[in-house]
Amino acid sequence: MLSILLLAMMNVGDAPYEVVTLSERSKQVSSAPAGYPKTWVEHIQIVKGTAPEDNDFSEAMRQSAVVLLREFYDDDFPSSFEEYSEAGSVDVSQTLEAISPDLVSVSLVMSYYRAGAPHGQMGGSKHVIWSRRLNRPLRQGDVFAVPPDKALRRLALSNFDNSENLQFVDPDSIPLDWDQASIGPSGISWSFNPYELGGYTSGGRATIPWSALKLYLRRDLPFLIEDIRAVAANYNDAEDAQ
Repeated sequence: MLSILLLAMMNVGDAPYEVVTLSERSKQVSSAPAGYPKTWVEHIQIVKGTAPEDNDFSEAMRQSAVVLLREFYDDDFPSSFEEYSEAGSVDVSQTLEAISPDLVSVSLVMSYYRAGAPHGQMGGSKHVIWSRRLNRPLRQGDVFAVPPDKALRRLALSNFDNSENLQFVDPDSIPLDWDQASIGPSGISWSFNPYELGGYTSGGRATIPWSALKLYLRRDLPFLIEDIRAVAANYNDAEDAQ
């Protein structure tokens, strides 16, 4: 759905958002495991609005990518691109989850690869739901009248798409953090990074449909669910017609 949505918009010649490369650079490092190139590569892509009214959104997406990259260097390896000395790569990417006249839902992923590492590529993700009405990211209180409770956490666990790789998880403690939530035509999805609900392979997503969320949502939502569904359906139809 993510890349399909953007490709469909581009194919029909009316793309209000585009993916652009913010940074792409590489450098030689002094050593690498046998069979791996002696390079460190940094790549950043962001979602950018093409209309002037989305300038604040575009700047927020740029800043989000820069912050993710800075957190990688500062938290995991106290260095910078210039100082980094291991072979591998780091990639920051953004992908559209859903759009409507009122909002843009974007997934942000930071992944890195250390040459020869046992688990290969690692990283994490978060999400931004930008309100075009409010001209800022939506907060949980903008969407939920009743905060996620034990019943919603249990429902999320039952809808988790990678249950075969879960380890023992207390269903009442499933984290439904707002920065891991994304909005789509089917409902609200929460993403879980590796190790969050178990081991390395336990990452996944839980989608709760709009019908099940009805008792939790504000009556005065700053977006129309019908518009999100309509936009997704239109672009899927356009892609099928190509």
